[in-house]
Order: sequence, then structure tokens, then C-alpha cells
Amino acid sequence: MTIVYYTLCKQLTDEKYIKAVSLLPDDMQNKIEKFRRWEDAHSFLYGKLLLKQGMLKLGYQDSLAIMKKNQYGKPYFSYDTFSFNISHSEDYIVCVISTDEKENIGIDIEKIKTIDIENFSSVFTSKEKNNITSEKHFYKYWTRKEAVIKADGRGLQIPLRNVDTTEIKVEVEDKFYYLLEIAIDKEYAMHLASSKKIEEYALQYDSLDYL
Repeated sequence: MTIVYYTLCKQLTDEKYIKAVSLLPDDMQNKIEKFRRWEDAHSFLYGKLLLKQGMLKLGYQDSLAIMKKNQYGKPYFSYDTFSFNISHSEDYIVCVISTDEKENIGIDIEKIKTIDIENFSSVFTSKEKNNITSEKHFYKYWTRKEAVIKADGRGLQIPLRNVDTTEIKVEVEDKFYYLLEIAIDKEYAMHLASSKKIEEYALQYDSLDYL
């Protein structure tokens, strides 16, 4: 089972913010205090709360305190049948959870903006560059790449220019990842990458109304 939870990032009142932060373990509370921009703090907070809610809904222990990190900094839980990944951009925060056994999963969302595509030419393969003729195409391949390296677990230790995402099945050093586009807003690009082919998934909005 694969579920993508998402919510909108809105600034909480001081009272609600303090209450929400208190739901996080101490180390996460310490980290969130270091953010200078409210948008960054809220994105971090909402991502962890989406994960917490998703774990409860799926019958897992919701203690974020037992979260671990691999040698490259990717967070995980020691469950054979649980994997997750979080991403955020501008108004949206998304959290994908899979309950399939030993599945590696990654997700990335980006708001489509006006950019100078040439400034990023070094991170794309020649095949990708041939397909990128607009900002929309740029963010299509950018979110594909980000989702793949997040699923792999090594992040930017893998040079983006070595990952070709022109096909929905992507090979990364003898490992394969399958891509899936997810649409929640026409102004955003979002892709999911998984070590297993995803036949179906659920998309659920969570307003986090309890805050």
C-alpha cells in the first residue's frame, strides 16, 4: 500500500504553533527553533505531523523519537513494512508512506517558476536536455531526479548528471527505480520514485484540523 498525504502550509497562531511543536520529540523541537523563517519552521513541522498522522492511521507506533538515519542522513524506521519520505515547496507539504516490505521510496514536489534553465544544464543528461524546452519540462525532470536519489537513500552523493530519468524505469548503479507522476496542483510538479513498481496509490489531503 502506498499513500501520499499532503497539506497546505499556513501560519499558525503562536498558541497553536507552540502546541503543535510540543507534539514532536525533543531533538526535533530543538531543530525547529533554529529556523529563522516561519515558512521553513512550519514546513518542517507539518511534514513531521503528516508522518505522525499517517503512522497512526496505518496502525504503527507514532513515536517519531524512534526515527533513525542512515549514513547519508536519510531518516527511516526499523520496520520491514514501512518506508516514507517527505517533501515541501511553497504552499504544499507532502509525505509518502509505503507499507510494502523493504520498499525504498522517495518523493519530490516543486513549484513551477520562471528560471534560467541554462544555469542547471550540468545536472541533466543529454537526453534530458533535449526534452527540456520550458520551465514545466525542467521541473518534470528535476522532481524525477530528486525523487530517485531520495528513494536510493544516498541523496546528492549520487551526481544528478548520472541519473537519466527520460524513462519511467531508472537505473542507478545496477539498481532500478520506478517513477510515477502525481498531480495535486497545475502550478506544481511532483514525482514519486520507488524500488518497486507501484500499481496503485492513494492520495489523501489532511488539513491537520486538530491543531
